[in-house]
Amino acid sequence: MVFLVCQTSAQEKSLSYTIKRDGQSVGSMNIIQVKAGNTISYKLHSEVKTKFILTFTAKRIEEAIYNNGVLIYSSVYQNQNGKEKLSKQMRFDGNKYIVTDKGTKEQLSNTPIKYNMVCLYTNEPSQINLVFSDKFQKLLPIQKLGEHHYKISFPDGNFNEYYYSDGTCKRIEVNHSFYSAVMELH
Repeated sequence: MVFLVCQTSAQEKSLSYTIKRDGQSVGSMNIIQVKAGNTISYKLHSEVKTKFILTFTAKRIEEAIYNNGVLIYSSVYQNQNGKEKLSKQMRFDGNKYIVTDKGTKEQLSNTPIKYNMVCLYTNEPSQINLVFSDKFQKLLPIQKLGEHHYKISFPDGNFNEYYYSDGTCKRIEVNHSFYSAVMELH
């Protein structure tokens, strides 16, 4: 008698970035992508500690879960200098998204979301024109600046530029009204 063992294993991709300001390392960002069957999940964790006039610390955690190519859950959490600045969760119920923001619920009548900000690190947006921002709760245009080079402008006037090699984001240039930074894959 022959026994066949079938095992489905998840495929995991892990990326680690160094965050630099003025050429000095000020933090790190890690992204984990796990593919298991029809489900892809992402988890992003970043920490920054730097000094402007005073010491500034920031922690950010993002999660996204896709099933059959559609975003079914996402969350974004941000803490600055020990104070919660952002905490949103979003669930897809089949025809709309329910957003929970500090206990308040609202509905987004977006069509199913296929690509959000966390996807930018592991999947070059070569055929994608819009990306969903969990922070701003809206679709943002992706501007192609050159070969494997893209720009996303945010509603608050800030923007990031993304550089890719072999489909993976290798470098992000953050352009904020108060600072600039670079995140480099290592």
